[in-house]
Amino acid sequence: MILETLSQSISTVLHNKKRLLKALLIPFLVTYCLRSMKVSVAGYELYSEILVVIFNIAIFLTSSMICLRTQQILDKHDTDDTVDVPWQWLKFDSQQRRYSGYLLVLFVLLQAIFLLIEADYKIATNGLVYSVMLVLSVVGWVIFSRLSFVLPAIASGKEASFKDAWAITKDKKLYAFVIAGLLPVAFYMLFIGLPILLLFANPNLAMGLKFIYIFIWGVIVIAIPFIIAAIEATAYRALMDKSKATEISNPA
Repeated sequence: MILETLSQSISTVLHNKKRLLKALLIPFLVTYCLRSMKVSVAGYELYSEILVVIFNIAIFLTSSMICLRTQQILDKHDTDDTVDVPWQWLKFDSQQRRYSGYLLVLFVLLQAIFLLIEADYKIATNGLVYSVMLVLSVVGWVIFSRLSFVLPAIASGKEASFKDAWAITKDKKLYAFVIAGLLPVAFYMLFIGLPILLLFANPNLAMGLKFIYIFIWGVIVIAIPFIIAAIEATAYRALMDKSKATEISNPA
């Protein structure tokens, strides 16, 4: 069941809290600083837009590092967390570059799906066109969710590819779609969309909490990739172990 996967994710994160802290604190701080700097230089001038692009690339790389390290640690879930481990700095080794490359491809695919959904909403002129574009969007979303499992496979130390991710999720398409397709959307809507909606509904409160909200929002935006990576790492391990946690409904 999905709840079992979520419960196991929380348990594994808590079991590895010291190792996660020492591996992720520096990338978290660097990512937060980069986001703050990006906000401060954002504007209409050409040089500002160029700087924003540079910051976005840097943020992508540090966020990728957070995801990889999270999945590496949670893949070794039975490691003794009481053993003293060193603090980890920024490092882009071959595994990190491979992970970031696949993450970039998935990001491009995700953007293409979003553009298709947006085009469906804006330019669909009749029911048939709307239905076809909607179906294509859903199919793309399912494909994206299945291919996403290449990331925890790479984090586990394998020379994995999209073909491997496709094979892993062959018999668990719905499970993969819920874990890597629906849950990330739910988290973004809950932790980002809902607070923004509430603050827009009360502009006075929004102005009064402006700086507090900006700080909290910045932390949440960085934390969500960590949460998604942790859940996918747990789900990947369940898929590899053929665990009953991958069953959406109770087996007969």
